[in-house]
Amino acid sequence: MPSPPPRLSGNARARPGRCGGERPLRIVSKVASGRLALWLTGPLLIVGLPTPGVAQATPMSPDTAVQAVDADDVYGAARAAQARFEIRRARLLPRSRGGSNGPCDENVGRFCSWYGEGGWVPEPEVPEIATLRAALLDTLDALQAAAPADDWILGQRVWYRAEEGEWPAALEVARGCAPPQESWWCAALRGLALHGLGRWQDAERAFDVALWEMDLERAWRWRVPSRAVDGDGRAVLTQLREASTDSVARLLDRMWSLADPLHVVAGNDRKTAHLARWTVATLRGGSRTTYGISWGSDLEELVVRNGWELGWEREVDPWRAGPDRVIGRKHPAGRDYLPPGKALVDPASAEPTDLLAARARPRSLYAPPYAPVVLPMDVQVAVFPRGRRFIVVAGHELPADTTWRTREGIPSPWMDPGDQANEPHRAGLYLLDAESGDVTARAISSRTRGVLWADAPAGRQVVSVESWSPPARRAGRLRYGLDLEPTPDDIPVLSDLLLTEAAATEPATLLDVLPLALPRSEVTAGSPLGVAWEVTGLGFRSETLAFALSLERDGGGILRRLGGWFGLTDPDRPLSLEWEEAGPGEPVPLFRYLTLELPDVDPGRYVVRLTLRTAGRDPVVAERAVEIRAQQTPR
Repeated sequence: MPSPPPRLSGNARARPGRCGGERPLRIVSKVASGRLALWLTGPLLIVGLPTPGVAQATPMSPDTAVQAVDADDVYGAARAAQARFEIRRARLLPRSRGGSNGPCDENVGRFCSWYGEGGWVPEPEVPEIATLRAALLDTLDALQAAAPADDWILGQRVWYRAEEGEWPAALEVARGCAPPQESWWCAALRGLALHGLGRWQDAERAFDVALWEMDLERAWRWRVPSRAVDGDGRAVLTQLREASTDSVARLLDRMWSLADPLHVVAGNDRKTAHLARWTVATLRGGSRTTYGISWGSDLEELVVRNGWELGWEREVDPWRAGPDRVIGRKHPAGRDYLPPGKALVDPASAEPTDLLAARARPRSLYAPPYAPVVLPMDVQVAVFPRGRRFIVVAGHELPADTTWRTREGIPSPWMDPGDQANEPHRAGLYLLDAESGDVTARAISSRTRGVLWADAPAGRQVVSVESWSPPARRAGRLRYGLDLEPTPDDIPVLSDLLLTEAAATEPATLLDVLPLALPRSEVTAGSPLGVAWEVTGLGFRSETLAFALSLERDGGGILRRLGGWFGLTDPDRPLSLEWEEAGPGEPVPLFRYLTLELPDVDPGRYVVRLTLRTAGRDPVVAERAVEIRAQQTPR
């Protein structure tokens, strides 16, 4: 029989990615013959033992397993108790309502992966499994007292408490870890429990200790998520082997900053989730799995990439000879938060689609417990240059839940308010340094809809606009790169256009108009639309400014319906407005605001375009797309 992997305590040499022992446990059981095959679906884990030409599922391990354990073999007794629990658990699993049909989307070792989870909903665990787990924990606790230095037993005691959601108890056990147990292992177990409790800042500190204390090769594999990123990202991370320590730390900090689901939530739970997964993959090494197979590098990779199982089922096919299949499921709302390689290399050039929390072929999956659904957010962002500083203005509005499960009316129990029922709504605007990932400017709000603004320094940055409703456990996010180059003092620079509600009295400054800014670039047909902007780089000489403002259908073709727009031109002529004015007498930002009346404009997508011309200089142009929506007819 194969020996278990080396243990972490004593004089044993630890093997990377395992937490086990040196003494063999002799377990004899009957299994069907055939080649072992496994499947993973979205993420769904199915184990099967097909005979040639006929697919058959793995038989449930019989209770006739013979456990030959020496009376003084504490570690062997612990392994026997753990294996017995998993054998019995498998027999008590609920029957699956969904199958595993269809071709693989991805192969990982013995596993075949499908990305679609379907309409699966976690079911409560049957009481019998809870009773068996309680008995296992009693046994492990007693055996730990007889072998207090055994790291493998300690890991199982933390894991099975965490598995049933008893994270405070898991933390209490982890805190009992002390020499002669491995110091890095103690810190990692504390980090796992703290992550499960939602104390992500404390978890990160615990994992920092673990990474510092463990051997360098293990620390490298834990820190650098090479298998959880796309091909371009993997190439970037592989090159870190030759980089300086500072360069490695800087790039990893940048990566985890981009991967953080919401900066408005304290701590970086995506980073601590990665390290917690490594902890679980390590402690489960050398253990019997619910699938009835040995732990392997493929299971390790799947846990590190996608997390541990959220629920278990048996797939029963009355038309198929042989035993049932065992299915392990991950979080149905899991999405890919790690940035693609091109965004990791040059975050300041990243498009919103590069940093979406979802992709067609995810390399990793994660669902933030505080907001399992983080949706794309379509909001207005405008930048106003001020030399070496910039005013960044952003609307925020929590998007409606348009996920497939909601549209189909499929229950999503993980979206229940729970302990977040009374927490206030939160929104935030963040500017992140593209090199380090550090926050350079921020603004926070507790409103569900509105506008935020921040004074940011020049530089290559990433903007993140976020809106989070704790009671709904739902969030929206817009994140993309922003290159804020310093503007020259004596060259006219036109800001972005800011669309606003119509002002009752004309605003005199940018700060006056910010409360009127529209969260999104859209207006109802027939409603007035405000447009605000600034020009800097003027006032060093006397000059005339020539402005031209137009409204065009997106994609070209000037709109020929003026009906009432200022009443200045005939309705059959193009929609445009031109005027001249004297420049400012001193170098200060020139603020301008107009209200546009659009009573006869057809619904659709348009572009508001502003052009500024000054003598002896090239014209400068600013554009803003706007959606004009049809008026709703009262029912």
